[in-house]
Amino acid sequence: MKKIWLFFFSGILFLSFSCSKDEKLLSDQELKEIPVFLLSPDFLSNYNFYPLDNKLKLAYKDHQLSRITGGFLPIPGASGTRNDFTDIIYWIISISGDRVKLEKKSSSKEVTFDEKHELRYNKKLISERRIIRGDQPISIYKYEYENDLLKKEYYYLGDQLPLEKTFYFNASKNLDSIVYKYPYSASKIIDIFTNYDQKPNKLRGLLVLEEFLPRALSVNNYMEMNRVYVDEEGVRSPSGERRWDAKLFP
Repeated sequence: MKKIWLFFFSGILFLSFSCSKDEKLLSDQELKEIPVFLLSPDFLSNYNFYPLDNKLKLAYKDHQLSRITGGFLPIPGASGTRNDFTDIIYWIISISGDRVKLEKKSSSKEVTFDEKHELRYNKKLISERRIIRGDQPISIYKYEYENDLLKKEYYYLGDQLPLEKTFYFNASKNLDSIVYKYPYSASKIIDIFTNYDQKPNKLRGLLVLEEFLPRALSVNNYMEMNRVYVDEEGVRSPSGERRWDAKLFP
């Protein structure tokens, strides 16, 4: 007799059968849009993500994620180049077994991209991400887990030693902090996440793009992030903060 488990993934109940061939990566979670303000604070620091109603749009085929529409494009201006949100950018997503490939495209003939992502999964958890941009050095992310929660991320660029991130979660499975460890330096950066609401995090578990981290890691939605710099002597100093209004999470 087949064993049956009930489990929650991104706030939606699924029925899973052992040895089933129906288990799919990036399955339809009824998530159709992702507000841009949910993306990584480090990612957004380089982009103009206002107005707050800008959204990435998700499309599915055969109950699996097949396309993400929306992205940022450098726009020349009087005061220099700025990165504005546009819907001419989209990602085509193909899934084969435990592999996922993304290719960046444009609906405008005037804009072209040479960027591909290759993802590898292990038991529906992402284990490796390779980002290929033309003739640039390949970016490689490797992930390790503890009790199905992300514990380590190693970022490699070319032949350089990796940037290492360690993730800490509280008893509610919400992200508590991230510790950044840099090669050749004893200094660290710590991001601390607080002021969680009690609403389900609609983005949880969707790690198909790196900029969906760290938001996609928690059960609920954090409203506050504080960054602390720790020098080589262990002295801490504030290095930035970010706030989100609860009204942004309906």
